[in-house]
Amino acid sequence: MKMIIFIIVEVWKAEMKKICFCKKNKFESKQLYVFLKDTYKNIKIKRKDCLGKCKTCKHCPFALIDKEMVRCSTVDELYGEVQQRLIQDWRKIRAKSAQ
Repeated sequence: MKMIIFIIVEVWKAEMKKICFCKKNKFESKQLYVFLKDTYKNIKIKRKDCLGKCKTCKHCPFALIDKEMVRCSTVDELYGEVQQRLIQDWRKIRAKSAQ
């Protein structure tokens, strides 16, 4: 049983997303970054000086998830979108491990 859990965790680490936030985004994305960083230790979550998405950065909270821009109206919606993508990845990993 421990070996199966170890394999699932290792596969999850290999397939989970990299999430990047911009330090200059003023839509409470720092709070979301800190929360995600503390909650999901096995996922690469970074906060960089500038992501080069200045037009989006000025108007709404956003993150890059595996280099794909995800923007929402509020930071709560952004959190929901990040959660949804993590759940989708987890389901893919569980389906692979069940085979």
